[in-house]
Amino acid sequence: MTDEQPDLIRDPKYDPPYPQEFHRFWPRHALKTVAVSTITIALVIGLAYFYRVPTDVNMPPLPTEGEYVPAPEWYLIFVFQPFWYLTGEASIWRQLGTFWAPVGILLAGLAMPFVFGRKKTAGKRLSTGVKLLMGIGALAIWVSMTASVIGTGYPAKTTGCASCHNPMMGVRQALPPADMAEYYLGSRQLQINVGGYRAGATDGAQSYKDANWQLRHYYEPTMTW
Repeated sequence: MTDEQPDLIRDPKYDPPYPQEFHRFWPRHALKTVAVSTITIALVIGLAYFYRVPTDVNMPPLPTEGEYVPAPEWYLIFVFQPFWYLTGEASIWRQLGTFWAPVGILLAGLAMPFVFGRKKTAGKRLSTGVKLLMGIGALAIWVSMTASVIGTGYPAKTTGCASCHNPMMGVRQALPPADMAEYYLGSRQLQINVGGYRAGATDGAQSYKDANWQLRHYYEPTMTW
């Protein structure tokens, strides 16, 4: 019994002699890389110049400044959204969004070369319709992820943190608490165990500062503090 070899479509550009013109590093690939890198760096520098983070302690920003200003923190806010919506009895589902979904996406990405790279039809070109469908799918995924990050991040007062969190506002106001580990392992855990404080309470009851509180403080620092 012999294995049937698939019919391969040979592209003339892969025939010897090597190296071929299509994969030469200089000058086409090098110039393209320099152009893309220059545009990206210029864009980052331009955004950093026109959208500066207020850092003057003599003239601090207002707590409500920074809304609608793009910031890297938007991605972190998007990751914490399960802590915002899945509270109380629904907190049992929180692990789906905070652990299992990211792990599933990572494993799916790692598995793609093994799923799509070992087909017997290797060498055969994809049809235009299949290429178009794959392109639309990739674009839809990218647009949905971008919209999710922007939609959850734009209300955050990104540049207003320095209004209160600066040395002029009090001792260690610009630094993390000196007893942070002791607080989370001791005092905060005791509050949770005795039930005297509730996570993310909004009805006037005392509340320890859980992830839900952190998001509310980030969105509305003058109302949740």
